[in-house]
Amino acid sequence: SIKDGQIEIMLHRRLVHDDSRGVGEALNETVCIHNDCKGLMVKGKFFFKIDPLGEGAKWRRTLGQELYSPLILAFAEQDGVDWRNSHLPAFSGIDSAYSLPHNVAIITLQELDNGKVLLRLAHLYEIGEDKDLSVMAHVELKKLFPNKKIDKVTEMSLSANQERAEMENKRLVWKVEASSNEGTKVSRGGPVDPMQLVVELAPMEIRTFLVDID
Repeated sequence: SIKDGQIEIMLHRRLVHDDSRGVGEALNETVCIHNDCKGLMVKGKFFFKIDPLGEGAKWRRTLGQELYSPLILAFAEQDGVDWRNSHLPAFSGIDSAYSLPHNVAIITLQELDNGKVLLRLAHLYEIGEDKDLSVMAHVELKKLFPNKKIDKVTEMSLSANQERAEMENKRLVWKVEASSNEGTKVSRGGPVDPMQLVVELAPMEIRTFLVDID
């Protein structure tokens, strides 16, 4: 909000007349089904939580992941005897003794047609947003793929359509007139050591990799 002590909530508005606020037309969005047009309705939920100063981001980031990327349950028919013989009461795709850092999320984990795995990791926090979690994060790829041999890890552009090294070579370099003290140095994770296979993620950084697994 623009005023301390107030919370501003922006809702969808529907007006049948122009409100003279610069749009130049009525905010009258409609949905038509077989020539039956009705005003667009938007429904949503609001979550409020009051935390001590500096601690709100932890709840907001965690809940945001749960809301926008919920677990998807999938079911299939199977013979009861086969199910009992193959039933696993617990399963983890990663090393059971390992868990992702609390400030990291797996955005994409997809097996491609060529047998490679597309992996996209994201740091969830901004610089200075949380005293404990707005720091460099480390993800151990060996523990993400236990019992698998990782032959090669190639960092890609964010959209994964070219290698990052190739993209960086084509990046435009702008001439900027500024003193040496001006400007903000961008923090980024370093290269992935082919032996250690640990990915570094700076605050708010997203990195994409192609992982060759034997």
